[in-house]
Amino acid sequence: MPDKNEKTPILAFQQYGCRGFCPSYILTFYNNGVFSYEGKGNVALMGMAEKNLTPAELNQLKKQVTAVNLWQYPERIESQVADAPYASFTVMEGEKQHSVMGSIDRPKPLLELEALVKNLAEAHGLSVKQGIDPNALPADAPELLVKLKSEVNAGNWVMGIQNVKLRLIRRVSAENTWLLAFDPKQISAEQLIETLKALPDVLEVQRNKKTSDRN
Repeated sequence: MPDKNEKTPILAFQQYGCRGFCPSYILTFYNNGVFSYEGKGNVALMGMAEKNLTPAELNQLKKQVTAVNLWQYPERIESQVADAPYASFTVMEGEKQHSVMGSIDRPKPLLELEALVKNLAEAHGLSVKQGIDPNALPADAPELLVKLKSEVNAGNWVMGIQNVKLRLIRRVSAENTWLLAFDPKQISAEQLIETLKALPDVLEVQRNKKTSDRN
């Protein structure tokens, strides 16, 4: 007779990426209440983590998995919504398993089960509902003032900078001077200033002193 405390998988949920910043990850739930997380892309936590459901949460999940009966659905439910992200469930019973993949126009029971597993993950400190831009800069990123030649389009210029994450904040003068944020973990202010000064479209570069720096 199998040990009821043995860690065997009962359900896996995988969220796939999209053309934007959709989160990509796998959640695997086990019969003893443990569930694992693997962050694969555009998520706050990359890599592996393991959490534990409460007995009530595990019971709720098992009841909903039984009610949904994933075995009745085809392996792929074609979507009529262009470019929508896909997700899949895999249900396991001993040696048997069955996967069902689809998008945001799947039947309501599948969408409700997806909402449940996401809510369970979020309740245990895992951010799975919102994607993260991997190139985003922190809100308190340091800033530089950069004066470009008058004919230069600042947006195109920033996009042309390779291997350094930069963000245009706003134009600060009619002379094509811009406030620019950067990631200090990637490059120091001194290094970035020297790099930008060497570019032909740049006339001046200097640090921007925020109000908090001046006090």
